[in-house]
Amino acid sequence: MLLLRPTESAVVFLQQLGRGLRLSPDTGKSCLTVLDFIGQQHRRFRFDLRYRALLGGSRRQLQEQLQQGFPFLPPGCRLVLDRVASERVLTSLRQCLPTRRPQLLEELRSLHATGEIGPASSLAAWLEALAMDPADFYAIGGVSFTALRRELGWLPDPPNPEEERLTRALANGLLHQDDPDRLRWLAAQLEAAAPPDPADLGERELRQWLMLTVQLFGTGRRFRPLPGALAVLWQAAAWREELRQLLLLLADRADHRLHPLPWTLPIPLRVHGRYTRAEIEAAFGVLSADAPWIHREGVLWHQATQCDLLFITLRKSESLFSPSTRYRDLALGPSLFHWESQSTTTASSATGQRYIHHEARGSRVLLFVREQRRQGTVTEPFVCLGFARYESHEGERPMAIRWRLEREIPAAWLPVMALAV
Repeated sequence: MLLLRPTESAVVFLQQLGRGLRLSPDTGKSCLTVLDFIGQQHRRFRFDLRYRALLGGSRRQLQEQLQQGFPFLPPGCRLVLDRVASERVLTSLRQCLPTRRPQLLEELRSLHATGEIGPASSLAAWLEALAMDPADFYAIGGVSFTALRRELGWLPDPPNPEEERLTRALANGLLHQDDPDRLRWLAAQLEAAAPPDPADLGERELRQWLMLTVQLFGTGRRFRPLPGALAVLWQAAAWREELRQLLLLLADRADHRLHPLPWTLPIPLRVHGRYTRAEIEAAFGVLSADAPWIHREGVLWHQATQCDLLFITLRKSESLFSPSTRYRDLALGPSLFHWESQSTTTASSATGQRYIHHEARGSRVLLFVREQRRQGTVTEPFVCLGFARYESHEGERPMAIRWRLEREIPAAWLPVMALAV
């Protein structure tokens, strides 16, 4: 295929590819080669929309893939850019979007002048008109839908004292959320005229709220007991509406299937969902006003549910991990995971015996995995891989254990999770 028709529409671009990808058994077609010459007609062409339609992920992840030569494509696929084309696309990724508040305001005023957005437009309409993802929008310092509407003269309400702090939390710890059911439930609750009374909530509902508020307000000294956190949200009515719209937008953009944890306990987590450490501990009821600090160790034995929580970071940075904590952890296949215990654990210790005999003793093992500690300035969330069963081990201090996952790792994630770094 020779692509010569300019379009910045991801849908049209994929439709063009679909023409060439149609099966044609009569001709014996076994592959498709695409020569794409689009993008040179003007310097503001949105290359990011085109490549993200194919690869998914954020603009930052696309930039990393481009710099590394697209190492994580499906088997049988290649994406080849020569040096000049790579430089042009990288330059486009850095320049095509507004990166400062004045630029963004200028573009919003321009969109208003053309009638594309107005005072009644939603957050989703803004992002569509700007061709921006939530991550791009909230990465601009001090930017929020509420604050910009106020600056454009479309929102007369004065700002709430907590607004700026809450807005920072959106960019730093909320945009990863991908459980549509929980997001839509929270959005519906935020529409109420008054905050819910925690005394009227069930345990699962309490924990769903706490998972949200620990991301917005923080843990440790910043921890807000649930009644106080909810009171702040209902005082900041305009910002709460922005939060509600954002949660619905994230629910609509969820792009992979989640599965329920096969458990009767009120743990509001789902297999293959993304969660921060604080959200996971809130879901297990570990965080509270009496215990507001998250645990830092890579393993957490939760006595109340008889469950070992394993927190695994695949890429260990020498500046963040000491030699005794840079373990060799990686997926050995869709359902087998190699994990190394803490450096002091022996097979005969109480912890080692619990790992080996967890099924016989009635305890469970739950794996949470992430590629690296941070993506840029944002802490990367963990992916819940679900429950695992002990299969075998070698050595000790640390023990090298093979866990058999109850649910397979999605094929799209295997190239990253199978990297031992």
